[in-house]
Amino acid sequence: MPPNEWQIRPLTKLDPDIQPEAWEQAIESANGKVPSHRIVKDVVQRIIERTQVPNTYQIGEVCQILVKDNPELRGKGGCWAIVSAVNDLSCMVKMWDGEYTVGLQHLKSYDYLPAECEHDAVLEQSH
Repeated sequence: MPPNEWQIRPLTKLDPDIQPEAWEQAIESANGKVPSHRIVKDVVQRIIERTQVPNTYQIGEVCQILVKDNPELRGKGGCWAIVSAVNDLSCMVKMWDGEYTVGLQHLKSYDYLPAECEHDAVLEQSH
C-alpha cells in the first residue's frame, strides 16, 4: 500500500481494477522501494497513453452529456451538445448555457453528422 496520499493521488486517474497493477509497476520502477510521486505519475501516464482510445468526434457532431462522476456537469446529464473543437482526450462542446471542455468518457455520440443535422432542420422547417 502507498504510505501517503501524495503517492496515491496519480492512481485515481485509473480505473480501480488497474490501480494495483500500476502500483506494482511503480515499485518495480523504484527498484523495489516505495516509489516517489513522480514515478507513480509517470507509470500512470504510460498506462493512460497505452490504453488511450483515439478521439473520433468531429466538429459539428451532436453528442449527449454523460455526467458520471463529474460535478461540473451536474444537471446536464442526458442533454445534447455540439462539438466545437476536438482535442486528444476531450472535446469543446457548445450547450444552451455556454461552452465546456468535456472528457471523452463524458460524451456519447448521437451518430448525427453535420450534414444530417442540416437535412433534418430543412425537413422540420418544411413541415
